[in-house]
Amino acid sequence: MALDDISDRISQPHVCRCCLSANGIWDLTTVYLSDTGIKEVFAEILRSCLGINLSHINEMDSSKLVCEICVNQLRSTSKFHKQVVHADKCFSQYHESRKDHAKSNSNKKINKTLHKEMMKKNIKSDSEYDSDTPIAKIKHALCENGFVNSDSECYDNCESKVNILKQYEDRVDNLNTERDADKMIKNIKQVSERKRVILTCGTVLRETTACPFRHHKSWFQCFFCSQDFMEIDSLRNHNLQFHSDIETELKKIKRYPRSLQIDISNLECRNCHLNLTDVEMMKRHFVEKHNKLIYKECIADYKVNASPYTCHICKREFHVFRTLTTHLNEHYANCICDVCGKSFLNTKRLKVHKRTHENGSYPCNECGKVLKTKTSKANHMESAHSKRVIKCQICFEPMKHYNDRVKHMSEVHNITHKFKCPMCSREYNIKHYLATHIRQTHGHKNKKCVECGMAFITNHGLKKHMSKHTGERPFSCSICCKSYARSYTLREHMRAHENDKRLVGVA
Repeated sequence: MALDDISDRISQPHVCRCCLSANGIWDLTTVYLSDTGIKEVFAEILRSCLGINLSHINEMDSSKLVCEICVNQLRSTSKFHKQVVHADKCFSQYHESRKDHAKSNSNKKINKTLHKEMMKKNIKSDSEYDSDTPIAKIKHALCENGFVNSDSECYDNCESKVNILKQYEDRVDNLNTERDADKMIKNIKQVSERKRVILTCGTVLRETTACPFRHHKSWFQCFFCSQDFMEIDSLRNHNLQFHSDIETELKKIKRYPRSLQIDISNLECRNCHLNLTDVEMMKRHFVEKHNKLIYKECIADYKVNASPYTCHICKREFHVFRTLTTHLNEHYANCICDVCGKSFLNTKRLKVHKRTHENGSYPCNECGKVLKTKTSKANHMESAHSKRVIKCQICFEPMKHYNDRVKHMSEVHNITHKFKCPMCSREYNIKHYLATHIRQTHGHKNKKCVECGMAFITNHGLKKHMSKHTGERPFSCSICCKSYARSYTLREHMRAHENDKRLVGVA
């Protein structure tokens, strides 16, 4: 990693100190509480497990943050360090117990020899003395016959022998307990991802006041009946009015999401009416107070307000809710792409992302059109061949596209919506168009060209720009074989051929 290439990133106040390639969200010097309730300081983990003391960590103008991916690696390192220390301790105890066992065997041989000598001299052995025989007589007999020098030596030998045997028994019991615990862990069946989601949905929706929702094309959808709402407040009122019987509604659900999306603005426990500030507190509360398990990795939590939407974890603002949902991948790194290292909230998001790495030829099963990626094929199938029916919210007339419903609402019911851009005051009659406009026009330019440093909002814009540096001309004319870098330039060129055909026809 050359210094010239990363100097811009090092100067940023929020750069991750462990990788210098992402923005940090965790403070290295702050005490955090892990999922198991153990306090952790990431700077201490670096020092104790890896022997690394980060420089300039206490200076005002230096970053002392670490990103989510590096935090997960630090936690894994700490866990592995504790595992090795524990394993070495058990290994040492086992060898000590073997030595003690060998000593006890040698003591048994000495006792046998002692017994034989005592029999020769007609001295009663230990077995011949009953429990009522005073211990002083036994020690006196041993001293008198020269087996021990004094009473104190006899007492010390007996005591040390008892202590050794007791230590040995304790260590054997500890090892047996550890083996039983390992067997128990191995016998626990792994709960599938679908089962974890179903269990989490059941507990959260029955026991809390969280507002569940689905999100599709800039609309908040009811979790139970998929009705669309522009605002989350309208959805909350709808749930209270039509879906108050949670037990009955859960039995009707046929398709569960990969992650339960919930609004936690007014989150509290239905049983004890305790206010819950976040999912972590909710999880601990139900485990400790109600003995119920919640899988945190199955939840995507938001505090939904009006646009701009605010991330309740890092307080960043987003004008498009979909961008906020994508941003949440940075905070919940439950799945990691093994190709590019990006983190994702659940396996579905990771699966969709992995399609971007699978370039090739993917023909449409319906019309035969060839697409370059699986994502392009899926989008094509959704827009061109989808059998899903969208109904009018007033007269329930079925339609195929959202645009048809907007037109129908305007012409038949005289209901029009104007969605105004908060940045430039442009208006759109479809909320999804506004979201696309904000993302493509006013979004954060974080896609940088490696050749000239020019930044773009989307990967598509960067790809189009890169053709200037590579000289690639992928769009060819089928008539004269001329090539162009832009598809619209080829379309303009094809008009010239159409004019030539007209001129030939006239002649």
